[in-house]
Amino acid sequence: IVLTVGVIPFLGLIIPNIISIYKGDNLKRNLSYIALSGALFLLICDIFARIIIFPFEMPISIVAGVFGSLIFIQILLKRKNG
Repeated sequence: IVLTVGVIPFLGLIIPNIISIYKGDNLKRNLSYIALSGALFLLICDIFARIIIFPFEMPISIVAGVFGSLIFIQILLKRKNG
């Protein structure tokens, strides 16, 4: 997967877990939601990577890593409290 996608952290960890929280654990039914949500997550990270330092562009892996780690910590704390 790393060869196909590249070094994009948290993409395969965050998105399927968020979808399974809201839609359940049926992978066959959720695969399209996971694919669309992953693409949307990367699109949002790419937009932020281009906007943060305007004339320059940050690597998308840094932005996805920051956002992904914040979302992952939020999921862990929510599961711990719930």
